[in-house]
Amino acid sequence: MKKGDKMFIIILLLSIIVFYLFFELNSTEGDLAIIIVNGVINKEIDLKIDGIYEFPFRNHLGLVEVSNGSIRMLEMNKEICPNAICSNTGWIDKSYQIIVCLPNRITVHIESGIKTDIDDFVF
Repeated sequence: MKKGDKMFIIILLLSIIVFYLFFELNSTEGDLAIIIVNGVINKEIDLKIDGIYEFPFRNHLGLVEVSNGSIRMLEMNKEICPNAICSNTGWIDKSYQIIVCLPNRITVHIESGIKTDIDDFVF
């Protein structure tokens, strides 16, 4: 391996690290959580501010918890949400994840500040 080859590899590695850090530090993934009830935006929550937030639906109050840029639905009364699938979903922190409560027509999703050409993810 020649001296020029070593320099090329070092420069390539440094540029990869710089680009990675640039995109990672400028990432705004998960800035805002949107709670939708009956197809209407009910509440928007900043995911940078930790806490427990309440939102109204069908003469009841729902609770979500925000911590470290993630959000989850807290368990509701079994009479309101018998299967508790929404609270069992757990924490979400990516824009392609969603919490759904079908009996009460509630969805919680994350709106990212990043605009990309990708409009769908396949797993």
